[in-house]
This record gives sequence, C-alpha cells and structure tokens, in this order.
Amino acid sequence: MNIVEFVSQALLLGLQLVVILVATGVCGALVTRVGQPRVVGEIAGGLLLGPLVLGHMFPVAFGFLFAPSSFALLEGVSTVGLGLFLFLMGAELDFSALRQSRGAVLAVTAGSVGVPFALGAGLAVVLFGRFGVGHAERLGFVLFVGIAMSITAMPVLARILEDRRQMGQAIDATVGTLAMVCAAANDLLGWCLLVFTLSLRRGAVAGTFAGRIGLLLVYLGVMFLVVRPLAAKVFAGRRPPTWLWVPVMVAIAFVSARATDALGVHAFFGAFAAGLCVPRVEHEVGGRDEPLEAILRRLFQPVLWLALPVFFTMTGLKMQREIFSGEGLGWLGIILLAAVAGKIGGASLGARAAGMPWKAAAQVGVLLNTRGLVELIVLNIGYKEGILSPMLFTLFILMAVITTVMTAPLFDLTYKLWAARTASGLETGSSR
Repeated sequence: MNIVEFVSQALLLGLQLVVILVATGVCGALVTRVGQPRVVGEIAGGLLLGPLVLGHMFPVAFGFLFAPSSFALLEGVSTVGLGLFLFLMGAELDFSALRQSRGAVLAVTAGSVGVPFALGAGLAVVLFGRFGVGHAERLGFVLFVGIAMSITAMPVLARILEDRRQMGQAIDATVGTLAMVCAAANDLLGWCLLVFTLSLRRGAVAGTFAGRIGLLLVYLGVMFLVVRPLAAKVFAGRRPPTWLWVPVMVAIAFVSARATDALGVHAFFGAFAAGLCVPRVEHEVGGRDEPLEAILRRLFQPVLWLALPVFFTMTGLKMQREIFSGEGLGWLGIILLAAVAGKIGGASLGARAAGMPWKAAAQVGVLLNTRGLVELIVLNIGYKEGILSPMLFTLFILMAVITTVMTAPLFDLTYKLWAARTASGLETGSSR
C-alpha cells in the first residue's frame, strides 16, 4: 500500500465514523423523546445506513461511503469494541444475585429460555427448508434458531430500568430485580448453548467434537479455578495501580478470546469468560473506593461509544431489502409471533409458578422480551458462521429490534389492563 492509498483509506474511515456517529447519535436522541432507551435509536440509526434506507434512497452516496473494500477496517473497530463490551458484561454479572431467590430465578429462567427455545427449534424445521444455508447442518441450524429466540439483552434491559427511574416511572423493585437477575442467567445460559452449538458444528466437520469439548472444559477450569482466585488474591492484598491492572485485564481478555477461537468456539465467548473472572472487589481511585467493574465501564466508555455504533452499522450493511416483499413481511410476522409468545408466555408462567401475582408475572415476561444488543451479537455470529442466510439474518435482526421497542409500551399496557380490571370489579384474589 502506497502513501496515497493509505491517506485515502484513512480519510474514508474518518468520514465513515463521522456519518455513523452523527446518524446513531441523532436517532438515539430522537427515540429518548418517545420513552425508548437511547441504544434503541443507535441501533436504528446503524440499520438506516445500510441497504434498507441509505442504499435504496441514495445508492451513489451509499456505494461511495460503504464500498465493500472498506469493510475490513470497520470490522476491526467493531470486533475490538465488542470484545471489550462482552468482557465488561461478564465482569458485571453478579453471581451472588443469581443465588438469591433461587427458586424464582430458576423457574423464570427455565420458562423464559425453555419455551422460546422449543418454539424456535420447532419453527426452525420449517425455516430450514425455506431459508437454510446450503452448507449448514440441520441440527446446528435448529439449535441456533432456538438460541436466537431465547436471548434476553441484560445491558439494554438495565438501560430501560434506569431510564424509567430517571423519568419518575420506576418499576417495582421486586419485578425489576428478578427481571435483571433472570436476564443475567439468560445471557449466561444462552452463551453456554451457543458454545455447545458452535463446538458441535465445527467438531462435527472435523470429527473432533468430544476433543473440543474436553479442551474447552480444561480451559474453563483454568480460568475459574486458577485465574479468578488469583485475581481475587491480588486485589485482596496490595492493590496494584490502575495503570497496571487495567492493561493486564484487557490483555487477558484478548488472550482468552484467542484461546476459545482456537478451540473451535467463537472468540467473543473467551472475552465474556475472562470478564467472569474479574473479582467483585473495590479499588481505590481518586481517594475513594469503586467496584472494579464500575472502573472498567468508565475507562471503556470512550471505546464503546465509538465501536458499538460501528457494529450497528455493520449489522445494517448485511441486511436485505427483500424483507419488504409480501412473503418477507409474512415470515417476519410468524417469527415475531413465536418470539413474543415464547418469551413473554414462558417467563410469565415461570414467574407465576414461583408464586408471583399475574400482574407482576406478566411484567417480568414483558421485560425479559427485551433482546437488543446481545441478540445482535449472536445473530452476527450466526451470519459469519454461515448458519443464517442473508434474508433470515435480516428477519431476525428486525425481530430483535421490534421486540426491544415493544418493551416500554407493553409494560405500560400491563398497568392499564390491571387498572381496568380493578375498576370493573373483575380482579380476583389470584391476580392481586
């Protein structure tokens, strides 16, 4: 590459980043005015920059701005940012919270994962014949669609709860806490299922599935039985300075990502697993103690502020306009119905089985129907692995966005429905 090509690529990347940040920032600001979390607008802004809108309305500008030859640099920015995001997500997963109210957590998690997974797997049998990628195995496809249906986005859900609190519309503490804990359990279980699916798919091709699983278990044993206790011991003693331990943890995250990728599992799982090894202790910064995960979030925020909008845009660039055909919209409706019925129905029944009133159970189900960012990451993995066709990828992306947008309106609807029942005298002892 000569100096002219380097400068031209650098200028194009700068222009792409400006357009991406402006589009996602404007959309993020707009959706907050209608009660949606900012991240929903940022996702929408990224999707609008793809073939669905920009490529259709301004094809010349789109072709210049997002030429396929420029994708490698954007993918690099996106990958680094997602690795740090998943590392942070693992660091913020509180195992002590998972152990509290274990009965309710187990019941809701089983319902919110099991029911949508079963519906998704059943639907996948039909989708495989219509949208299946030629070289994708049927079993891997069925498992992946089941996983895609059962994901809950813990970070987006946390943002929704926080935004409602700031607007004076705080959600009942019991409902909000249970939903967050079950969302964390959903994420953890979802990643485990994804690891199994990818290992099965790659192992089946190589004939070494058992070996891959064995090596993966050894890796996890080293991370949780050696690395995690060692990190806790380091911070329990003489606390290392921030300038030292933060780069070390980032390095561990990327080494872990490389290790899981070499084991036949996606690199993102390695970053997530490294985050789980971050000890839940406080560290002194600026004369006051802060949890390690809070320090990491503050330090990573500039990178995430840049990288996540790039990821949303890269997702939008893979989508297809054929979704807006009559057949495409019909399949979108079917997928959306299965996703919503499975998630809300399964979670609500699980909460009801744990002894919650119907109103609170329905609200937990609505909150766990939030998919958002984590779902987009999983779907992109499926696309890159050749499990999802471009058309089916587009359908599931739109399902993820729509179910996330539905969360706030549906939650408000639960209040109105139960208020109407109370006013009409139809409230029963089991629903109070």
